Amino acid sequence: MIDLRHVGKTYRGAHEVEALRDINLHIPAGSICGIIGLSGAGKSTLIRCINMLERPTAGEVIVDGKDLTSLGERELREERKHIGMIFQHFNLLSNRTVYDNIAFPLELAGLGKEERARRIEPILELVGLSDRRHNYPSQLSGGQKQRVGIARALVSEPKVLLCDEATSALDPQTTKSILALLKDINQRLQLTIVLITHEMQVIKEICNQVAVIENGEIIEQGAVIDIFTKPSSPTTKEFIGDVLSDALPESLQHLPIQTQRTPDADLILRLSFVGDVTDEPLLGNLIRKFDLNVSILYATVDYIQERPFGRLIVTVDGHEGRVNDALAYLRALPIESEVIGYVSGNH
Repeated sequence: MIDLRHVGKTYRGAHEVEALRDINLHIPAGSICGIIGLSGAGKSTLIRCINMLERPTAGEVIVDGKDLTSLGERELREERKHIGMIFQHFNLLSNRTVYDNIAFPLELAGLGKEERARRIEPILELVGLSDRRHNYPSQLSGGQKQRVGIARALVSEPKVLLCDEATSALDPQTTKSILALLKDINQRLQLTIVLITHEMQVIKEICNQVAVIENGEIIEQGAVIDIFTKPSSPTTKEFIGDVLSDALPESLQHLPIQTQRTPDADLILRLSFVGDVTDEPLLGNLIRKFDLNVSILYATVDYIQERPFGRLIVTVDGHEGRVNDALAYLRALPIESEVIGYVSGNH
């Protein structure tokens, strides 16, 4: 659906600024792709290049088979009708009701009153604002304003919906409801959604794909489940740490962990797994097969794209040879195992 090929964007003036550098990104039709980065990383420039509000200085932007960078202004205006956009600060017209705000792009397109009503009524119901049609923006909550923004973007029947920090101005509970709405819209309308954010929780909540941008470059991209469970870049690990921390829980930070094993030290091991990785009890096997003492220090299970993602921190005590055999056994399983260090056996 969307292909960005070697896209670059340089702002020229007194000081030249390279905002995007050699961006390559494929977003399949019907998916929800999150683009995450810190402030100034280039994510808003990137999303504005997709609908050509910012014209790239290099590369191709292909949407639904058409290279938008090759189009003239009239053709581009036609193609933009298939690309909706919602914003962080809603951008509603204060002197228009909910209904009239949603109707605004249809009026600009020259649609008659009956056709406007035909499109607007189901959209009002979809976003849960049928009873607010006569209200003005000043009478709405932040979440309701964003629902108007979503409805206004959808009423033109786009194939793509671009969301530029669409939940950043909202409280956590409202954010959750807006994300649920976007996910519902994606599933009902098979709409391709590109979502810009600086919050990994947003990515975890609804996205299928994620691309991490830093200093104008995409440093990591892939399926959300893969990026969460096997991040490669320090920046991605930091983002994920806000949601799924790799740090020792506070209750364990008092442990005198050492890097070298001593005769009386227990191994501390972090185990991470996705889904149902084995039909056999993992820790039970370590105890029975290798004659080890295993204690659970910490355990948690979360869900990413409705798949369970678990983490365990355990201590393992036993003969060094059997401990090494156990580590080899774990490495053969479809789980991640990481030696954190060693701690005195009398901890």
